Amino acid sequence: MSDLSSILKALMHEVGITVTELARRTGVGQPVIHRMASGETDNPKVGSLSPIAKFLNVTISQLVGDDPLPKERFKGSHNPYYRAWTKLPLLSWEQAAQWPQRVYSEVQSYVSTEAVVSDLAFAVRVEDSTMNPRFPENTILIIDPEIKPQDKDFAAVYIEGHNKMQFKQILLDGPDLYLKPLNDDFQTNRVEKSYKILGIMTQALTEFYQDRRPRVLGEEEETSVQSKSPVKKRKDHKPAYSDEVA
Repeated sequence: MSDLSSILKALMHEVGITVTELARRTGVGQPVIHRMASGETDNPKVGSLSPIAKFLNVTISQLVGDDPLPKERFKGSHNPYYRAWTKLPLLSWEQAAQWPQRVYSEVQSYVSTEAVVSDLAFAVRVEDSTMNPRFPENTILIIDPEIKPQDKDFAAVYIEGHNKMQFKQILLDGPDLYLKPLNDDFQTNRVEKSYKILGIMTQALTEFYQDRRPRVLGEEEETSVQSKSPVKKRKDHKPAYSDEVA
């Protein structure tokens, strides 16, 4: 058994974390971590070792056994707030209404988030003013279908007969569902038709003063501004998703 394998398994045991959970927390593929822990590989890439070491609060050298673990180290210490960045599809409200039953090869944009989300999570951009002032238009919402809805959550909801989702605060009253806008100009309504809660909002990303940015920028400056946006355009024309949703 390699030093990497024995050290990694010992640290995971101290923390009480599985290979699956470590993969979810770090963004490193589960098969990669499994090969490290089983000793099938003792020379993984730095890009795989780095997030694991950060989560376990050790250096890469300590993780692979080149340096000893600190004597003053507390067993089980780790960084529970470490988050790997996850790339999510940015859907239109029409696409989101049927997610994930349909495959969207036409998805052109993605959003990166450090939030811990499920494999079925997606992003949408606020299209109306019903949730002002807390969620103004163009706010990017991270929606996770795997979170169980609770009263007063902010949720994406599909109502039968509509061609797009809605984003509202949900009020649960026994079997009844009410959709509450935050904008006082709109009313809270009880849902009369069949509905499906598509997911719960876990994060909102808002960019302020977009309309006040200079309209004429140098090429270098423009590139710098664009790089700060969480939205990334797809560079190729390959289908964004296969028939299987990972």
